[in-house]
Amino acid sequence: MVQYFVLYVDDEPALLEVGKTFLELSGALTIETAPSAREALGRLGERIYDAVIADYQMPGMDGIGLLKETRQRFGDIPFILFTGRGREEIVMEALNHGADGYIQKGGDPGSQFAELEHRVVQAVERRRAVQALRDSEERYRALFEGANDPIFIFEEDRFADCNSKALEAFQCTREFLIGKTPWELSSPVQPDGVPAFASAAEKMRAAYAGQPQFFEWRIAAPSGKRYDVEMSVSRLDVKGPRQLQAIVRDVTSRKQAEAALIAANRKMHLLSSITRHDLLNQLTVLQGYLEFARDRTTDPVLLGYLDRQEQALGFINRQIVFTQDYQDLGVRAPEYQDLRDCVARAAKGLGFRGLTLVTEADGFEVYADPMLEKAFYNLFENAVRYAGPAPTVRVQCRRQGGCLVIVIEDNGSGIPAGEKEKIFLRGFGKNTGLGLFLVREILSTTGIAARETGEPGKGARFEILVPEGGWRVNRGC
Repeated sequence: MVQYFVLYVDDEPALLEVGKTFLELSGALTIETAPSAREALGRLGERIYDAVIADYQMPGMDGIGLLKETRQRFGDIPFILFTGRGREEIVMEALNHGADGYIQKGGDPGSQFAELEHRVVQAVERRRAVQALRDSEERYRALFEGANDPIFIFEEDRFADCNSKALEAFQCTREFLIGKTPWELSSPVQPDGVPAFASAAEKMRAAYAGQPQFFEWRIAAPSGKRYDVEMSVSRLDVKGPRQLQAIVRDVTSRKQAEAALIAANRKMHLLSSITRHDLLNQLTVLQGYLEFARDRTTDPVLLGYLDRQEQALGFINRQIVFTQDYQDLGVRAPEYQDLRDCVARAAKGLGFRGLTLVTEADGFEVYADPMLEKAFYNLFENAVRYAGPAPTVRVQCRRQGGCLVIVIEDNGSGIPAGEKEKIFLRGFGKNTGLGLFLVREILSTTGIAARETGEPGKGARFEILVPEGGWRVNRGC
């Protein structure tokens, strides 16, 4: 049982003893006694009590004097006056000086002290509730004012309060801001293409209905400056008028950086496309001249040189194709893709080339870059290149905890133990050294991992680990 520590003051030792016994019967109170007001003040200075019970008429300093001193020195500790004097003026004086209650002595001791205990508990709980509310308000105000982002409070559709950061953002005074509507301090048309009034009214209605809102907004400060912001708006469940809290984050610099990056990427893509186009044209010219040279000589040494030049041209061509693929990586947003369809398209892209594909991956969709098909294509091409004249590739799925594991196995000679990680490095391998590097790059854009776990001499075995939340079951299957 919760106990309250109470100081009981009276100049009658016998009454203190009887009162202490009755008041401690229920176990809710622990009583410490003092025979005078002066001693009580000394005790109050030594330790913390939850409440004080005091007689009125005591030598040296009466109960009202003790109450005044207590309020002045120890704040609003609950104070109950318990006295045989019942004059109205004493009661009024006690209440005027902050007493929490008044009980007159007399009558049945059991009932009298039970009522006194009730008054004490009630006063302590009330004080604690008030203190908790005050502490809560102070914490909220500290968080409110200490936040790095502007915070606004709306009553209905008008500004009712804001923190200092908000005044900095709007570059105005609190008096100027309070009472205005948000659309008065916003760009006429918002990022969603809707007029500020209509957009704000719709979002505020939804927030008041209990649906928190998160959206982009454009502020027009009184100074004329424009800000791009992200706003989080939610309902405050408080008594009185309806209120919303809006937390604002200035993303103007980020938006400017994003716009600059998009422009730079657009220029880079244009330059790369032009450069690739010109290089491929020149490669075609070189290929043509090689053919002319081959037709005009039978010298085996010269033909050998021409073969090596043709091989170099083929390597350059594959490098150019890779730059196109790598440039496209991450350009489009990731999306859910049906795994079986993606695998089938990748195999079809290889042409026949003797590949036997066994797919056991029905019913799953993977959240990945749109180039996921290219990743499977490179894995299958790797099998065709190294698995011999009759390559067989098996694609299977299994669940591992919350992850989905996609397994691609072939019937080739496998990967040597010391090369299982090196094969994903750019430039490693017998061909371009770019295929498996691109596979891992494509998958990693959405947090998908790839590793080789096959046993050397028994075929390659690639495991693609799709994290929880990055895959789903296709309900249509």
